[in-house]
Amino acid sequence: MAFCAGMLRPRVYVSAGLVDKLSDDELRAVLCHEAAHARRRDPLRRVLLDAATDVLFFLPLLRWAARVQKERAELSADRAAIAQVGARHVEGALLAMDGHAAPAGVAAFDGAAAARVAQLVGDAPPSHKAGLGLVGLSLTGLVAATSLMMCVGQGLWMFVTTSGM
Repeated sequence: MAFCAGMLRPRVYVSAGLVDKLSDDELRAVLCHEAAHARRRDPLRRVLLDAATDVLFFLPLLRWAARVQKERAELSADRAAIAQVGARHVEGALLAMDGHAAPAGVAAFDGAAAARVAQLVGDAPPSHKAGLGLVGLSLTGLVAATSLMMCVGQGLWMFVTTSGM
């Protein structure tokens, strides 16, 4: 396995098993891919996105946008590796790593496999459009959360003003 971790000073980690399994060019492709994640500070971006989607859980549109951003980060790192070593070696590395588990919180394929393969074969990655239902559900969640905060605030104000605090 290979991954980039560290929020302030991201570093690339590669398992000895992967080093033994990959050809030199495939290993270089993996290192270029992970180095691109480090340069872009993708681990920090990922933590911030995950925190935002956890805190604002009532906004499914935000969770969708976070998934799209994570896919774009993978595609961007793949493009950086392709520019350095060529699509054939990136493809070989992806095939060699397919099916190997990654630690929790590591992007790995993270649902972006189809887009990554499309990019490798020269097709345009699938476009992402938020559906009307997703937007409607997010607006409903936002209204409900705002209403709840207003009710709690009103209750606290009433408590403070009537109790003499």
